[in-house]
Amino acid sequence: MLKAFKILSLLLIAMSFTSCIELVEEIKINTDLSGKYHLYLKHDGLEFVFKSITQNIDLTELNKRLQILEQQEGIQNLRTNINLKKGIFSIQFNFSDAKNLTRAFYASLGAKKRFYHKSFLKVNQSKIVRPNLRSYLIKYAHKKGLINKIPSERILEYVNYRFRVISPRPIKTAWLPNKPTQSNPLEYNQIYTMRALFHDDLNTKCVIRLSK
Repeated sequence: MLKAFKILSLLLIAMSFTSCIELVEEIKINTDLSGKYHLYLKHDGLEFVFKSITQNIDLTELNKRLQILEQQEGIQNLRTNINLKKGIFSIQFNFSDAKNLTRAFYASLGAKKRFYHKSFLKVNQSKIVRPNLRSYLIKYAHKKGLINKIPSERILEYVNYRFRVISPRPIKTAWLPNKPTQSNPLEYNQIYTMRALFHDDLNTKCVIRLSK
């Protein structure tokens, strides 16, 4: 109990000096519909907080999943930079197309993509579609007990999740549950707190239509 209180106190102190922690999932699509995937953390000067809350986290399973991912067809140049005590978390790789990206993600989780499973991403020359994957994420988080490892769910209010897409052509229209900040015509952003993701009735689906 004392340890949890200490961790929570550190986080709240940290939040008073910075906006928040942001987990960014970034997908860049090339003109040939191949792409680059990048999952990473953004924050300002919170190393002391991460050092306190990550000292007992075991990355063995994550490393195993990444090894499987790297072996999948259509996945190249997997690069990682992970040091949780310093708040460093980065996983990036190239993929040949959206279908291989979906198959690779399912394989890394120990499953085979079936026709009734949602695709992680759908891409063609006119649009980019990300289905609502919220239920999958919640199921996985509860299965792995990730929520129970958080000292207080209030922390989730200070952690933003950003889904970013960089398209090969200007974005014409985008359907989404919350309005993006789109100063760049090639960039789409969907942002919400992790607390909203787990507790609100969010539909995270997005449909991005591209100009010809």
